[in-house]
Amino acid sequence: MSCVPSPLRGRASAAASLVIVLLAGCTHSDEAPPGSDKPTPAATSSTVVTPEPPNWVVTVGDSYISGEGARWAGNTSRRAAPVDALGPTAYDDRPGEESQPGCHRAQESIATLDLPNIRGKNLACSGATTRSSGGPAGLGFEPGLDFYRDGEGNRGQALALQRFARTHDVSHVIVSIGGNDFGFGPVVAGCALGFLGLFAPRQPCSADSDVTARFGAQQARKVRDKVRRAFDRVTTAMSLAGYADGDYRLVVLSYPSPLPESTKVRYARDQARYDVGGCPFFDVDLDWANDVALAAINTSINRAARAVTGPDVVQLDLAGAFNGHRLCERGVASFPESGLGSWESAGAASRLEWVNRTYFSLTPWQVQESLHPNYWGMRAEQSCVELVIAAQPVAGRVGCRPGAGLTTAGTPAMRLTR
Repeated sequence: MSCVPSPLRGRASAAASLVIVLLAGCTHSDEAPPGSDKPTPAATSSTVVTPEPPNWVVTVGDSYISGEGARWAGNTSRRAAPVDALGPTAYDDRPGEESQPGCHRAQESIATLDLPNIRGKNLACSGATTRSSGGPAGLGFEPGLDFYRDGEGNRGQALALQRFARTHDVSHVIVSIGGNDFGFGPVVAGCALGFLGLFAPRQPCSADSDVTARFGAQQARKVRDKVRRAFDRVTTAMSLAGYADGDYRLVVLSYPSPLPESTKVRYARDQARYDVGGCPFFDVDLDWANDVALAAINTSINRAARAVTGPDVVQLDLAGAFNGHRLCERGVASFPESGLGSWESAGAASRLEWVNRTYFSLTPWQVQESLHPNYWGMRAEQSCVELVIAAQPVAGRVGCRPGAGLTTAGTPAMRLTR
């Protein structure tokens, strides 16, 4: 029985209710491939009573939604075992491997939902931008939010969404995109290197005009337009899969702040910020990252979301979702200073950071996991999305902030705000 016909997909039933190199010889297309995009016809009704098919929530976008960094449930300057929540197969979304190497679609991600008759599908990819891209020297393909395809089997996320939605009853599409189009990752890495003074005299990155220009008004407009077109490709994918505008909701995520403001950091301005805390940033850069860079990114995304036509769009504001649990923030701790035995100890989620420290070394940690939501952070975001799906708020902007303790499912308790 097909899940696609619109009679099965009303909102009342839905959901209970650092690379930019293109692959040589490949081209982008905003058009879906011909011949396979016709909606699946409605199935004939049957007198046999069968369980209602599940609704599906599909996540698309970048590392902040794929689950990058979710292996770790806290930070440590010593042994990895006390914080290793998901183990070495954390990013294997197939038995023994990743379906798309490097995408890091974690076993715990926003798509891992705990709601009745809801299932999740993670199509997101760490490093993704609004457009698909290849990578230098074996880093591989990174699917963006487009209809890209090539002869090697690579597919853009919009095309993957279209194909999945044709055979599954999708009630929500959750999107996180835009940060990599600003180049946020390389900028943060440069800020850390500036603090450490490894290759040049120590200096704040926010004093570099080339860095600040990345988040100026002109660049923000360019990224806003890229993100808006990416959203349009997502809604086009759903239309080509046979969905009417009222059959699903689009939930657009803003980015959470991973670092505290300078007045809230718990380490003095010395080497301990890196050696112990893993947050090698000057005070002025911490404030700039929150007040300028993150604000520019999230403002661009929100403006792009408001321009979407078609389905209802919920702008889920996660900017403050990690407040009180950010890297090196006062009030929380890492190992061993937390005094906890492991990430599974009672009260761990309340006492630990929800953001991975900055890594410059390999095994078992990976550099790309730096400054991403860890296991607790990802589960906090997961809770926020669950609240939106369950509450079905009207289209528009809604915030999500930490609550107290854990839910019965073991996720950080969160609350929606207006």
